[in-house]
Parts: sequence; structure tokens; C-alpha cells
Amino acid sequence: MDNPVLRRELMERLRSTKTIASLLAVAVVTSALVLLRWPNNATVDLVSQGAMEVYQPLAWGIAMAIVMLVPAFPATSIVRERQRGTLAMLLHSPLGRFSIWSGKFFGNLALMIVLIAGSIPAMAACYSMGGASLFQQILPLYLVFLMMAILYTAVGLWVSSYQTSADASLRWTYAAVIGLAALSMAPNVVLAGKNNWKTRVAEKLSYISPVPALSQLTSSNDISLQAIRGKATSQFLLSAGGLSLVLTLLTLRRLHPSLLDVSRSAGKVTEHRSSAMQWFRRFTFLVDPDRRKSGIPPLINPVMVKEFRTRKFGRLHWLLRLVAACAVISLGLTVVAASGTVSWGVERIAAVMVLLQLALLLLLGPSLASGLIAGEVESGGWQLLRATPLSATRILSGKLMSVIWTMLLILMATLPGYIVMIYIQPAMTVQVQKVLISLAISALVVVTVTACISSFAKKTAVATATSYGILFTLFAGTLLVWLARGKPFGKQFVENALILNPAAAALAEMRMPGMEDLNLTPIAWWIGLGVSFLAMVILSWRTWRLTCPD
Repeated sequence: MDNPVLRRELMERLRSTKTIASLLAVAVVTSALVLLRWPNNATVDLVSQGAMEVYQPLAWGIAMAIVMLVPAFPATSIVRERQRGTLAMLLHSPLGRFSIWSGKFFGNLALMIVLIAGSIPAMAACYSMGGASLFQQILPLYLVFLMMAILYTAVGLWVSSYQTSADASLRWTYAAVIGLAALSMAPNVVLAGKNNWKTRVAEKLSYISPVPALSQLTSSNDISLQAIRGKATSQFLLSAGGLSLVLTLLTLRRLHPSLLDVSRSAGKVTEHRSSAMQWFRRFTFLVDPDRRKSGIPPLINPVMVKEFRTRKFGRLHWLLRLVAACAVISLGLTVVAASGTVSWGVERIAAVMVLLQLALLLLLGPSLASGLIAGEVESGGWQLLRATPLSATRILSGKLMSVIWTMLLILMATLPGYIVMIYIQPAMTVQVQKVLISLAISALVVVTVTACISSFAKKTAVATATSYGILFTLFAGTLLVWLARGKPFGKQFVENALILNPAAAALAEMRMPGMEDLNLTPIAWWIGLGVSFLAMVILSWRTWRLTCPD
């Protein structure tokens, strides 16, 4: 506690109402899960199975809370110092780079320990019911939680040391966390059952994710994880610890006064490059960012054009490359996974594709839409928009269409994978159509809800973090209820929770294992459209208020 950076970080975070709200939310939700299965009499040994039924969703729920809450604070820690102008003071102060890093690292880690500790009463109740082992399940589970907090804090600080804006740092940090938690398992899932060096490398890579360790400690019956589940806990602790150490060393190397002396490269003139490089650039830059732009046609919304040309993330030439990458990846994943259709089934492959699309929507949607209004207010550009003859409807429609077109391009890029699915099994044509409708409604919910949040925030970073929290709760939180189906939630309660999630309707249409008997369409579609309509009404009213004279 002699570290002044640590004291400042703790005092600033502990005084925040967001920290108190997060702690209360974890304590209330975890306690409610236990109360649903608490016995009505003193017969404890007969309800041990009920305790295990609560233990599984409780463990996965705490893990999801760590993934949602831990990266937000360290991802903006160093960036905020840079924006406030205090980073130069810290780097030139008597404090060493290790003191600066340790203050920020342990400040965030201490808060996360307090957050995780809010679930201890609920976990103690599971133990007292006689269904969970203290030394074989509960203590190793909390070690996994602690290592997750350490790893994601180290990732956030490392990313924050490279970025110059808080929203970009949040975006890249959550992308890295999702990659470590989910995408690291993809090679092992695809190559499972084969015996070669690629399989061994994929197995080692999957240990970076906490999912196999959580699957081992909660005794989940996932066929794709059975091969690596036996030693997943110890391997995750070692892999995550080693990766955290590497990221710590990289961050300490960045914390130097030269961090502020970043010179911009002058670049090279295209004509001075070799002929091969010139032809390569002509092939690569389908939309050349250096080409002189033509005038805006009269029928095109100028605000939409302005968004495509000026925003740092999601500019048109990068969007085309992203669409091409999504098309190649989806098609390649389908072709590779098609070799396992006998053991997996086409429905299981399609469910994996839906989950990957959902992760992409949750990652890119808030990144694009959170700065629509908040970014203009924060930079002062909103005052310029108010001075133009454009109406509030014209401004809002231009900004929304710039994001909607982007999301549609991403959804359309995955069509080759579904075409291969229909070719493998033609009877899935109707199912694929319903899946695409569900994903389109999911994208609409993501865009409208994020834009609505952006209209109330004064900073892009706040809008981005809030959007990630709400959308992860809506899309991933309802899937946690499905995970606890029959233990303690019944089928009707699970269906009532999943109809709030249009992406769950896509999984149910693909007959994902465990969702074969759920009927979510078209109710989930109407609820998703209703949420989007309500968010649009609030967003329109808020935009009109912002365009009114002060």
C-alpha cells in the first residue's frame, strides 16, 4: 500500500458506483441460484445432486462475469493517463516502471478479488448441501477464477500501452479476451480425433482457454472437450501464468519515457516501389485510401459518407477485406468440418458457425455504434452537426446506416458456409433461412441498443463498456439459464428466458444439442423487433433533444 499509484487506483475505483453495482449484482445473482434449490427440510444428503445442479451454472456465471468485467478497467488505465496528460509525469517521476505497472495491476486485481469474493456465500451453501468437494472442485475453481483475472488484467494493460484512445483499447482488449477464451479452442475442435503434430499443437493452444478447465471442474458432458479435459486445470494455470508473465514483461518494456516519443512514418511514394510491389498494392487496395474521393451524390446521405470516410475503425477499404476474410474463414471452416459430419452432424457444425457469427456481432457491433453520438459529443463535432441544415432524422439515419451496412456485409460474408451446408443436406434450406433471419434481428438489436446507449453517454469509452456489459448479459446471460435447464430451471422458464435472445432462436433452429425441443420462433423474432423499435424511439427522442438549441 506504499505505492501511490495503487492507492489512487483503489480509491478511484472504490468510490465508483459501478464497482458497488457490480459487487451487488454478483452477490444477488449467485445467492438467488442457491435459494432456488435450497432444501425445505434438514435432509441434506438427498439433495446433493441438487447442489451440483446449482454448482455448474454458478461456476459458469462467475466465469462470464470475470470475462465481462475484468478487462474494462485495465484496458483504459494507461490510455486515460495519456489522455489526461499525466502519463508523462508518471514516467518521469521517481517511481520506476515496475511501481507504475504493479500499482495498476494489483489495483485492478484487488477489485476483482473482491468481486469474486461476493460469490463465496453461494459457493459455501453449495458445499454445505453436500454436493461439491472443497479440495477437488471449489478451491481449484477459485484458482482458475484468480488466474483468469490475472491473465485478463495483464492483457488489458498490454493493449492499453499501445493505444491512444479508450474505445480502441476496449475494442482490442475484448477481442483478445474472446480470442483467448473461445477461438483458442477452435483448432482442437476441428482436429480432434487425429494423431499428428497439428493435433498436439492445437491441444496445447486450447489450454490457454479457461473453458476446458471449467468443464473439468463442473463435470460438463461436452464431447469435443473430453480429450483435453483430464489435465485441463493444471495446464490452464501453467499456460495462463506463463502468458501473463510474457505480457507483463512486454508492458514493462513499453513503460518508458520513449513511449511518448512516437514518430509518424513518412511512408514511400508508390512510384518509387518495385514493379511487383506496385502490382501487389493495386490488387490489395481494392478501395485505395489515398485515392482522391469523388463528390457526394445528392441522393446519398452525407453523414453516412462522412462516417465511412472519417472513422478510424470500420473504414470501407478495411471492411471489404474483413468481408473477404469472413467469407474465406466460414467456407474453410465448413469444408474442414465437413470431414467430421459423420461424428458431429451437420447441425453441430452449423451451431458452431452461429456461435462464431454471434461473437463477431457482439465484438464489432458495439465498437462501431458506441461512438455514433457519444464520439461526436466528446470531440465537439456534434456542435458542427447542429450548425448544418441537416435535420435530426437525416443525421440519425446516416449514422445508423453506416453501421447497418457494415453489419449486413459481415452477415452476407458468411453465406458461402451456409451454401455448403445446404449442399451437404438440402433439407436444411428452411432452417438456414430462419437462422439468417434470427441473425439479422440479432444484428439489429445490437446496433439499436448500442446507439441508444451512445446517445446518453458523454464519452465513447463509457458507451462501449456499457454496451458490452448489457449485450453480453442479454445474449450470453440467457444461455447460462439454458445451461441450468432442469437444474434448477424448468423447460418453460428456460424458453421464457431464451425468447429474449434472437441468437438462441438460430441455435434452436439448427437443433443444437440440448435445444432440440425448444420452440422459440417466431416469438423471439417479435420480441427482438420490439426491443429494437423501443430503442429506436428512445434514440430518436434523444437525438432530437441533442439537436435542439441549448
